[in-house]
Amino acid sequence: MSVAAQKATDSEMSDYLSNELNQVFTNGAKQEAKTVVSIPSSPSELSSPPKKIEEEDTRLPRRISGGFQGLTSDLDQHSRNWRNSARLLEQLRPQMEAAEAERDRLQATLARIIPEINESQKGLSTMIETAKAGDISGDLGARFGRSLAKLDELESVAEALTANHLALRSVWEQYARAVLQAQRLREAIRAG
Repeated sequence: MSVAAQKATDSEMSDYLSNELNQVFTNGAKQEAKTVVSIPSSPSELSSPPKKIEEEDTRLPRRISGGFQGLTSDLDQHSRNWRNSARLLEQLRPQMEAAEAERDRLQATLARIIPEINESQKGLSTMIETAKAGDISGDLGARFGRSLAKLDELESVAEALTANHLALRSVWEQYARAVLQAQRLREAIRAG
């Protein structure tokens, strides 16, 4: 493109944009359809008269709240909110998965211990009944010790399950709040 053609295009573009912006920001009358002058895209089109195209009313807003700087700030804030929401979900997901894996491990331990405790209690009950009948040949003290060891193991698993349950609940509540916040952000974008 020659320098003269470039200067002609620059001045035409400047005039065109000035006219359009003045119409949009100062003219309050709404038009059903408006005439738009097409801008030449090549130097050969500069010699021909400008083409007019009829199009539906697609006006810019009469006022941009906060101006272009305000718009930039709003967009930056929205993108930060989206990034923070995504990061929060990414951070909470591994914590939730770890708590769920721990819960599964503790449930498996509990499922293993309960039959052992039942067996130990049956054996202890049988030995007590035998001792009541007068047969004290069994080692009742050792049987009580084994039964107590199994009950202690059950207690430690129950405590661990309780702690895990509370931790899992906390992580799930945080995750649910983060999901709801992300949903609100999504709805705000769709609505706006």
